[in-house]
Amino acid sequence: MPPTIARFFSHNLRLTMTTHPPLSYPKAGIWARLIARIIDLAVYAFFLSLPVYGLIHGLETFFPSLKIIGTLTPGFTLPIMNAAIADLLFILPLSMVLDALIGAYYGNTLGKYFLGIRPLRANGRKLDLSTCLKRNYLIYVTCYTGGIYFLTPLAEIIHYIRYRRTGTTFWDQEVGTMVLAPKGSPPRTVIVAIIWFFASIPLSMLEDRLFQHFLADTSAPPAVIKGTAPK
Repeated sequence: MPPTIARFFSHNLRLTMTTHPPLSYPKAGIWARLIARIIDLAVYAFFLSLPVYGLIHGLETFFPSLKIIGTLTPGFTLPIMNAAIADLLFILPLSMVLDALIGAYYGNTLGKYFLGIRPLRANGRKLDLSTCLKRNYLIYVTCYTGGIYFLTPLAEIIHYIRYRRTGTTFWDQEVGTMVLAPKGSPPRTVIVAIIWFFASIPLSMLEDRLFQHFLADTSAPPAVIKGTAPK
């Protein structure tokens, strides 16, 4: 894409995502927020998994104990325990940092943009990087339990009950933020959820195929020149 056109789209996307909505807009529903978070984390994982698993695979030469992770593939074919180890140490923490960077720069994330919702400070101003990092840290630790997946469902149930009782989340209350729905609505939430469900299947398959291809290239033994034999 030519630089001028790229700057045009980047500028207009940023304007669209950073325009401050009035505080009179309703708060975003819990399901819209959840689906937006699922979309964001899935997109981040798609772009982060290949370099992360590739790095682990490349480090096997120096740390053979990493071979159990580096030789596996993400997506449907990655065993649950090994995926949890890799996600706990690398992908989920990096995703939360990336989410904070995008949220601070654009004022919103892709998933929230699709759902028509956006986070703001209590005074209606855009979230800065420090606030985004603190907010995502609390989400990572208290809701995703630091990447320990077997505890996450229990934590999410507790936070759901708290949200229904108080009308806000723990992390929003702690850092003084809120999530409004300037263009969000229940029908939009349902439509986006259905579209994402069908779009996530080929996305996961593509991620799996790309990583298998990457491992095949990096794991292939060096070609033997005709007429020579390995010593």
